Amino acid sequence: MIRRFENEDKEQLIKILKQGIVIVGQDNIDSIIGESDRIIVYDENETGICGFSSLMRWGIDGINGKIITYVAPRSRKKGIGTLLYNKIMKYADELKLNLINTEFRVDKDDATLFYKKLGYEKWFGLHEMHYNGSEQPKSDMKFVSYEDKYFEQYVEGLRNSFYEMRRVHDFQPHLCCEFSKEKREELLCSKDNIFLLLVNGNFAASASVKIDDKDSLGPIFVVPSYQGKKYGRIIAQFAINEAIHRGINNINLEVVEWNIRAVNLYISLGFDIIQTTHTYRQVRI
Repeated sequence: MIRRFENEDKEQLIKILKQGIVIVGQDNIDSIIGESDRIIVYDENETGICGFSSLMRWGIDGINGKIITYVAPRSRKKGIGTLLYNKIMKYADELKLNLINTEFRVDKDDATLFYKKLGYEKWFGLHEMHYNGSEQPKSDMKFVSYEDKYFEQYVEGLRNSFYEMRRVHDFQPHLCCEFSKEKREELLCSKDNIFLLLVNGNFAASASVKIDDKDSLGPIFVVPSYQGKKYGRIIAQFAINEAIHRGINNINLEVVEWNIRAVNLYISLGFDIIQTTHTYRQVRI
């Protein structure tokens, strides 16, 4: 039986989530349960909830939607996933969304065929990586904490560094990060966690270290004119050491699957890929 999610279902839903849809931390649970516009569950009565589907709107004015559908292994091959998906899509159709996307692990419970049959196409892949090493070699190059005087250089470097990746994947806008008052204030609030590598006094690379976040490192980037000169390794090593000095026990980061050079760099430094998720999308306009 398909029905609307109720607060009393939360414990059962968390158990289902932890069976493999993603590596679930509290932030994932809060995102799916607390931020979704609608959640429906499949209740088998005697054995309880065995699957769910959720829809969360995103984008300017909520014009896009993200759907997650998952069925516990014990209840698969019964058509439950299709039933849940079709039901949540009726609600999505009412909202007249421009785009719908979904994400799932491909290293476990790969749902590629399910969504391809529904007309979805791959958008991008994302590796979650975990560091398993000790301190990295230290560099005698100059690292400084972010200050407001670096605002224009930082934003320009961030925009140019990620432009090609955003263009290839059609992430809108292709140039991320605006020269806005809001962005300036955001960076100032995070200034103690953002570090810059200076080469002959010029801004060459940056990394951030976050304590209360699933991804404790990021973004890490090198200004295009300084790429190919080992500065990516140097700033990444600095970030790893800074995280260790701050007592961060789980050093994680995310990197787009397409960025093979960055993936290989992180692996060479001692990171392991602990999960890979693919995001598929269906354009509806």
